[in-house]
Amino acid sequence: MFGKVINLPFKVLAGVARAVQVQEAKRWGGHAERDAEAARANTGIDISVPDDFKPGDFHIDAKNAVALLKTGCVLDVRATGGIPGAIHIPSHEVGIRLAELPADTQLAVVADQSTTSDKVVLFLRHRGLDDTWSVTGGIAAWSSHADPSGDTHK
Repeated sequence: MFGKVINLPFKVLAGVARAVQVQEAKRWGGHAERDAEAARANTGIDISVPDDFKPGDFHIDAKNAVALLKTGCVLDVRATGGIPGAIHIPSHEVGIRLAELPADTQLAVVADQSTTSDKVVLFLRHRGLDDTWSVTGGIAAWSSHADPSGDTHK
């Protein structure tokens, strides 16, 4: 009898907890679908910079960029990635994943088109990564100086 009396508050609390869980599930149930739709529609953070930001020349030729795989860092911002040894962050995610990039390291940015890597480099330089460079000619130029394993031809 004494044990039943002692356990009574715990049974009441468990019942209250279950009731709260049911209410919360009803309250937030419709949000999961909405959140999933928002995640599918997410295009990332805007990485534009002010028009008056002028970082100077920020281009590097592909031959020097390929050498950075051994001495510095290469950022592949293509949607599919694929450069062995490079950091892969799609260009639309660079703004939110900025902390993943190493500080105080020369960084070459490779994209399908130079215009995409130029935009990423401007953003990164605006955020303080001053030793960041855009590979002139994009992935086509990169491929002419690197084999699929990421080693240099020359």
